[in-house]
Amino acid sequence: MDGHTTNNTTRILHDSLCKQLIELGLQTHTASVLTCLHFHGASTSRDLQTQCNLRQPDVSIAINELREMNLIIHSAINQSNRGRPAHMYRLRHSLEQSLLPFIRLAQVRAQEILSGIESIQSIVSSLANEKTSDPMVA
Repeated sequence: MDGHTTNNTTRILHDSLCKQLIELGLQTHTASVLTCLHFHGASTSRDLQTQCNLRQPDVSIAINELREMNLIIHSAINQSNRGRPAHMYRLRHSLEQSLLPFIRLAQVRAQEILSGIESIQSIVSSLANEKTSDPMVA
């Protein structure tokens, strides 16, 4: 495969993964930053803005969420042209391990939904049985 095809394939995989993570329940910006860190490696906040096509507040929100979940490593690097350190972020674990907390949350939500469906069906069944046992009022 040539570089252009590889880049297109990577972009398709990135977009597909982001879409699935969003459907799983992740915020759009968090899914995008997480997948960008996987595909592009260690990145500055500015890099993430460009790579993810996000504005700064969304990048910071995503970084904070991932940091609270202990999924990223943060370090400061010197940028000689700016005189102040830039912040670099990278995934702490493999992508598969990084996704486990989100998958677990989705599994819990799915089980809660299935339990809710069973409760609804039980209530509806009880209501139907109650209605058939009531004598008809003339």
